[in-house]
Amino acid sequence: MYKVRAEVIKMNGKCTYHKVGDHIEAEDDLLTIPDGRKVCLWSLSALLPFLSAVQRKHDEPDDWLTAVDHIQCPDSNVEVLWEIKKIPV
Repeated sequence: MYKVRAEVIKMNGKCTYHKVGDHIEAEDDLLTIPDGRKVCLWSLSALLPFLSAVQRKHDEPDDWLTAVDHIQCPDSNVEVLWEIKKIPV
């Protein structure tokens, strides 16, 4: 299993809630948000399915999750791009 970190790396437009460098982490079944920060539901709804899925090892050659390392927030008013990184535990 891996710890997974999602970090805002790019933003087109103005997001009320996030800025470049904001991040969250998932380890096992826990989600960590840095003290004093929040995560909007638009971004979280896009991230959640991937955070738990990419925690597992991907040793199958055709596993499409090995190619997913960026998730875009689905909010149509601003493009917030999150980078997904695996951290060995």
